[in-house]
Amino acid sequence: MKEQTALRVAIAAGVASLLTVGLLGYRLLNHTSPESVGRPPGLISAQALTPEEAKVAVDAIFALNLPDLDGRPQPIAQWRGKVLVVNFWASWCKPCVDEMPALSRMNSHYTAWGVQFVGIGVDAAEKLAAFVRTTPVSYPVLVASPAAAMPGLQVKGLPYTVVIGRDGRIEMTRLGRIDEESLEPVLRRLIGQ
Repeated sequence: MKEQTALRVAIAAGVASLLTVGLLGYRLLNHTSPESVGRPPGLISAQALTPEEAKVAVDAIFALNLPDLDGRPQPIAQWRGKVLVVNFWASWCKPCVDEMPALSRMNSHYTAWGVQFVGIGVDAAEKLAAFVRTTPVSYPVLVASPAAAMPGLQVKGLPYTVVIGRDGRIEMTRLGRIDEESLEPVLRRLIGQ
C-alpha cells in the first residue's frame, strides 16, 4: 500500500513539474503577453528598459570588440549608423539554432536597406565554427566566451536579440526565440517601408 501511495505521489509530482515547465515555456514564447498590449505590431520586449538602462546597454554593445570565427577582432561600432540586429546565441541552445535560418534570410533581404545582423555566440569558438560549417549564416558571427564579462548588458538568457535604430536607440529586445513575423514589422518601420 505504501509503495502505491509513493508511486502516485511521484507521478503527480512529475505531472505537476511538466505542467509548470510547459506553462513557463508558453509564457516565454507567447507574443501576446499583457505587457505587449498597446505596442505597435512587432514591437515586443523581453524587459522594459528605462531610457538610462537602454543608453547603457547600447553603449555597452557598441563598445564590444569581439573576435570573428577567424580570430580577427571586430568592433561592433563599425556598424554604428545602421539598423543593427544583435543576436546572442549558443550552439547548444535549440531555440537559438531554430531561429538562425530566419535571421540569415532576413539579413540577406534587408542588407540593401542598411540593416546589419550580427550573431554573438556565447560559446567556445570551435563549437561556433563547427556549427556554422553545417548551418551557413549570412551575417558575421562573433565569439564571446561564456565567462566574458559584458558590463552594461543585461543578457539574462539565450537567445537574446536587440534591435538598435540608426539613431542608436534600442527599438526592440527579445528574450527567447524570435521569428520573421515579429522582427520584420520593426525592420520595415526602421527603414521607412
